[in-house]
Amino acid sequence: MTYTLADLPMFGGLDDGRLRGLEALTRRRRYPAGQVLCTEGDPAEHLIVLLDGRVKAGRVSAEGKEVVLAVESAPVAFDKTALLVDGPHRATRTALTAVEVAYLPRSTVLELVAAEPSVAARLLRTLAATVRDLDERLTDAVVRDVPARVATWLVRRCAAGRVPLHAGQAGLGAEIGATRVSVNRALRGFERRGLIEIRAGEVIVVNAEALARLAALPAPAP
Repeated sequence: MTYTLADLPMFGGLDDGRLRGLEALTRRRRYPAGQVLCTEGDPAEHLIVLLDGRVKAGRVSAEGKEVVLAVESAPVAFDKTALLVDGPHRATRTALTAVEVAYLPRSTVLELVAAEPSVAARLLRTLAATVRDLDERLTDAVVRDVPARVATWLVRRCAAGRVPLHAGQAGLGAEIGATRVSVNRALRGFERRGLIEIRAGEVIVVNAEALARLAALPAPAP
């Protein structure tokens, strides 16, 4: 489905008049899979909002290899921190599917944050959640083994039992700080134990409770 600006947490409390004003200043575009939406290091002059589709965020390592940081689905806004501090994009974002995006000028966003306390509060909560997620991922990479990290990644995404691997096992590994080989080994181990089924482009979670125990997380609600 295609979302609107009102579906973003930071804009969720705005009245219809303010939302219409934002929409009037927004430039919308549709792109095919493979389109680069922004490039690491380029100035962040707009808030880029993904309204439909999926995008991967990646960076290039010192060896010239792409490292996938995340796979993001609509609705989501990219690089809010860079926008606030007048910095560059922190990652290159590439469409994995056909996408629709909206571009909102940086000046408009900053004026809105200054004028609407509710927007500022929601933006702070969003940024705090991002920092918490990064902290958890860093801690996981340092103190937990790969099977536990893979189990955690699956449990957090298996509400419907089916977990797409949009960027493949290599993308999963990049997100949790592991190699594709070690991720594959962990997944195959789970499959042999009857916890999951590995299919083309996805994992079917058969026993979420057992995975949650391996991950030391609360089991997902049925």
